[in-house]
Amino acid sequence: MSEQFNLDRETNIANNIDSLNKKWEIKLQRGSSLCFARPNPDREDAKIPKELEGRWTKPSLLREKIKNYVTKSWDIADAANVKNERKREVAKEYKSSGTKSKEGSVQAKSGA
Repeated sequence: MSEQFNLDRETNIANNIDSLNKKWEIKLQRGSSLCFARPNPDREDAKIPKELEGRWTKPSLLREKIKNYVTKSWDIADAANVKNERKREVAKEYKSSGTKSKEGSVQAKSGA
């Protein structure tokens, strides 16, 4: 059974979960002291972001990179949400003002 994650930004950043609902974990390479980042649940064809690609010598360095990537991911998602919310507001304003102006023009024509 897969885990269910909420969409709370701060909680997800603390748990290394990006805005696409991928939890990033540090895995150790067998036979060496190198580590790498993988999403959970892991798949063979998983796309690793450029910031997290490769092997790392210290988990603490990779942990910092994961935190930066997850924060950046949430910043981009929040900016897109703000942009889309503004688009919805403008569309709603346009729809309501467009309806009123059409009614007003109909009344002006019939009164003339």
